[in-house]
Amino acid sequence: MEPRLSKRSVALAAGALLLLCTLFILGRPGSTAEHDRYRTWLRQLRVATAQLEVDVLRQRAGMRETHGSQGHDFDALAARARALRVMPGFLSDEGLRSLTASLDAYLRALEEARTLLATAREHDARIAALRQTFPQSVFAASAALPPGALREQVEALGVDVLTGSRPSAGDFGARVDGALERLARAREGQALSASASAALDDLAARARELAARSRSADASFQALLDHSASSEAERLITTYLQLQEQSQARAERTRIVLFGVSLLLVGYVFVVLVRLARASAALGELNRGLEARVAERTQALSAASAEARASDARKAAILEASPDGIVVLDEVGRVMEFNPSAEAHFRLRSARAVGADFLTLALPASLPAAQRDGVRAALQRDDGPAARVESPCLRADGGVFPAELTFARVHADGPPRVTVFVRDLTERKAVERMKNEFISTVSHELRTPLTSIRGSLGLLEGGIVGELPAQALDMVRIARTNTERLIRLINEILDLEKMESGMLELKLQPQTAQDLVEATLSGVQGMAETAHVTLRSDVDGAPQVKGDRDRLIQVLTNLVSNAVKFSPPGASVVVAAAVAADGRVRFSVTDQGPGIPEEKLGRLFGRFQQLDASDTRSKGGTGLGLAISQAIVEQHGGRIDVLSRPGEGSTFHFSLESLRAPAPAPGAAAPLPRDESRHNVLLVTADQDLSALLRGLLSHEGYRVVRAATLAEAVQAVDHALPDALVVDTQMPEGHVLDWLRRLRELPRTRELPVLALSGRSTEGAAGVGTPLLVDWLPRPVDETRLLKTLRYAMRQPGQARVLVVDDDATTRRVLCAQFERLGALCIEAADGESAVALARDTPPDLIVLDVGLPRLDGFEVVDILRQGKGRATPLIVFTGRELSRTDQRQLTLGITRHLTKARSSEEELVASVRELLNGLLARRDATALDPRKAMP
Repeated sequence: MEPRLSKRSVALAAGALLLLCTLFILGRPGSTAEHDRYRTWLRQLRVATAQLEVDVLRQRAGMRETHGSQGHDFDALAARARALRVMPGFLSDEGLRSLTASLDAYLRALEEARTLLATAREHDARIAALRQTFPQSVFAASAALPPGALREQVEALGVDVLTGSRPSAGDFGARVDGALERLARAREGQALSASASAALDDLAARARELAARSRSADASFQALLDHSASSEAERLITTYLQLQEQSQARAERTRIVLFGVSLLLVGYVFVVLVRLARASAALGELNRGLEARVAERTQALSAASAEARASDARKAAILEASPDGIVVLDEVGRVMEFNPSAEAHFRLRSARAVGADFLTLALPASLPAAQRDGVRAALQRDDGPAARVESPCLRADGGVFPAELTFARVHADGPPRVTVFVRDLTERKAVERMKNEFISTVSHELRTPLTSIRGSLGLLEGGIVGELPAQALDMVRIARTNTERLIRLINEILDLEKMESGMLELKLQPQTAQDLVEATLSGVQGMAETAHVTLRSDVDGAPQVKGDRDRLIQVLTNLVSNAVKFSPPGASVVVAAAVAADGRVRFSVTDQGPGIPEEKLGRLFGRFQQLDASDTRSKGGTGLGLAISQAIVEQHGGRIDVLSRPGEGSTFHFSLESLRAPAPAPGAAAPLPRDESRHNVLLVTADQDLSALLRGLLSHEGYRVVRAATLAEAVQAVDHALPDALVVDTQMPEGHVLDWLRRLRELPRTRELPVLALSGRSTEGAAGVGTPLLVDWLPRPVDETRLLKTLRYAMRQPGQARVLVVDDDATTRRVLCAQFERLGALCIEAADGESAVALARDTPPDLIVLDVGLPRLDGFEVVDILRQGKGRATPLIVFTGRELSRTDQRQLTLGITRHLTKARSSEEELVASVRELLNGLLARRDATALDPRKAMP
């Protein structure tokens, strides 16, 4: 039924409002009773204050008190006054402050009256005591004086003090002062005895004290009357009444305003009621229309609900059909939903998974803490895109499978939720393993013949079969150049694969920027000369960085070769290194080429990217160099950037953390005397026990041993006389041992000095030391047999060295043997692991060159067998097409070991390693030379 507003309802509402206004006008303010009560308290306080003052005056006049004027009476009155601090609530803040100030003034006046009254009473008590003893003083003075005028004056003073008015009277002090003056005049000119003079002085002093105290008491009472507390009480009442009147006036004005507002509201209510009455009819019509629309919307909502149910069914079907596990977690990481793929991955029913903690459910207990923390951080991430991590996951049956976990936080109404997408990576990992194995096999199968081809071409170019005709020599050089190009391509592809799989290992060591730049320029000098481009270096100071020398040279070589390639003839390329403002060492390569357009800069570091990708491009290359260089620099903690403008050339630069070059330790030099009849060994150690042990051992074997206890002494000993071998304890107190050895290797005089390092660490520490530094790395406690055998190999007299070449490829063996025989070595060949072991046992070689992928026994098994026999100290060069990890290198180690990769190591590097490990066996010892290894070919 349509709602209506009757006239009766309107009249009742208006009457109620009018009645409210009448009550407001006729009603009394609610604060009347509070005002009456507070005013009564004030009046009682004023009466009590007046009574107290009257009692004070009565007591002063010697009359009996009515109510009392003692200290406790003042305390009671003050307590009543402090009770008045609870003031009426109708007072404003300013009124409260004013009334509080008046109340504080009253309390101060009351306390002052109490203090003055106490002072006056103290004086009265003293006066009474003095008057009680004054007659004795008068009699004593009279008795001491002879009859006469002076005696009469004494008696008159006694009469004035004792028989006069009360000491509190105003004229008492003046009367006593007059009597004292008369006594002083009578005393003038008379000769008195000492006792008489003393008696007169005492009497005068007592009289003067009586007069002074009488005046003080009078002053206190006068001050009490002048600053009466009653007047302050009266002012307190007056202040309150004024404040109350002001409050009443404000309340009256407020009532008038409210009355006016009430009238306006009454008018407004009438208007609203009239409008409501008019709107009720329209509302009924709208209501009928709304009912029709609701019916329509209800029908549409039913259809939408059916569609939503169908959509939910489709979503549920998608979730159930998804190959990835989908897990929904609540805000604390508990499982809420678990789709069928998740059940299959974890081999766990959804009913058992729901409610469990996801990390406890999914992660195995053996997972390292750092990796577990990484997964937890991805789960707890609250912003940004979805976080994706790889981690092994635990199945319900105890198995573990590799998985990719993607955590996506769902922001919607209600508590936060996290959706976890679980992807089983078992098949992907298997494919990756197959790919890696395929690459490893292909790399070995490609590198081995390419190494043979390169070596054969190098021998032909070197004239091993006689001098070639000019045209044939050109063909050989072309073939060798393209072989090198193919080898570089294979190496780049393999490097890229290792970087993608995270298997690229860096040998981080301190490096000088000067050495890196010079090595780079030396390697590309031939290319620059062919292109008629000038190379210049600009190294500011001697900055050092920590990095992998070979990889950093690879980066710089790539950048410089690109700069040379794109520079016109006659241009110059500048390779610079300097310490930047942030303390890092900044390497840069600047060319004068055509420059790079800004829109092409983003493609520079992509894989297989060439800025000129046409079939007719003038510059060659695979497009992998910059991508590999960027990856290497990023692993060193930096990034390659480029600055370029078309027509102005380009500058490629990157920055690495700098290291301070250690200063040589000070100390006195220890001279090393020469004895040409015996080999001289310089032993550098601060350990007394180790020194005594090695000195005895080496002296017994015929070596002359001189010890240096500090690095400073070792430096001076080497400068004074070069030893035949150097045995160094790497645990020296000064540190910097390896830096010193690097400096020795940089000097021509000490470059080939045999160095044996002694360390408290295992031989794993040798993996971080460059191979040119050490002949061998011996862990402590020292293996005496290995030490002596290594020294014998290092300083053995010249003769034809025996080299055992072990490789399953006959072509490679022939090429290697040809190269070694040119050095004067005798080569022994073995095509498999068993033959290598047998030959090494029958005819112990001076050096073994070993491939890893061998039939019957592989390289690891060969090394393991040789370690168990007399060949455990034999020098070894592992020459293989495989990429060896650090674990592989530690396993493939005999006495003095070098690890070289086919097609990555140049022919010169292989020959240099053979020369180094056959130290003393390829050249005649020159006893008169300062450096005994200087004559090595």
